[in-house]
Amino acid sequence: MRIARICILWLLIIVYLIVVSGFMSEKQAGQIINTIDINIADGEKTHFIDKDEIKEMLYESRINILGERVANIRLTKIEENLKQHQIIKMAEVYITEKGILHVDIRQRNPFVRIFNNYGQSYYLDEDGNILPVVQAFSPHVLVINGNIAEPFNPMKIKNINNVRFDSLSRRQRCIYDIFKMAAFINKDEFWKSQIVQVYVNQTGEFELIPRVGSHIIDFGQIDQMEEKFYKLKLLYLQGFNQLGWNIYSRVNLKYENQIVCIKN
Repeated sequence: MRIARICILWLLIIVYLIVVSGFMSEKQAGQIINTIDINIADGEKTHFIDKDEIKEMLYESRINILGERVANIRLTKIEENLKQHQIIKMAEVYITEKGILHVDIRQRNPFVRIFNNYGQSYYLDEDGNILPVVQAFSPHVLVINGNIAEPFNPMKIKNINNVRFDSLSRRQRCIYDIFKMAAFINKDEFWKSQIVQVYVNQTGEFELIPRVGSHIIDFGQIDQMEEKFYKLKLLYLQGFNQLGWNIYSRVNLKYENQIVCIKN
């Protein structure tokens, strides 16, 4: 008998919760959206986009939000429209009580800026996404310029990996070699602080410009990249720290098992 009473009690609780939940859902569905709250998670660090531009994106998508009933708002559609913009990595949209529509945004994070052979400039993030240059924001990232000719139009393609490069010539693969080198430098705190610019010369080889020292580093091709950086670090720590950082004009890493230095 006691077990039966307990079962009936739980049944009544469940029915109550269903009724209340339905009532609350119906009440919320009838609410009017009166406020849009936009939060850009990394807005203090990365300034590719601001809250006003997010609002413009919402209006450009022709989705009526302010003044609309909650029942008429399609959150998934709003998120999909926002993520169509290349600089937005994540968009989450939800509604809370009192008719507030929340828009949480996370931007893509650039780690290298490219200046190609045609006078075009753009950023790359760690996933290979091409990010446009904006006048209001210029992040302090590695700069790579020179004789760079991509096998695609960087103003139209969204990601460098959207192009198959298996059959490309070595010269045409330059952007992919650049990406590998930039990723290596970015992940190493020592090189991230020391290498500020990479130049691609007419033969397609890399020349590195350091932050400290008056020398240029003839890196050559990307072959044996980790070994070359290892040799250069030994030279810095065991050589330049004792001899000085401004006695050489060029440091050549292209020869196996040796480093050739030219004095000023």
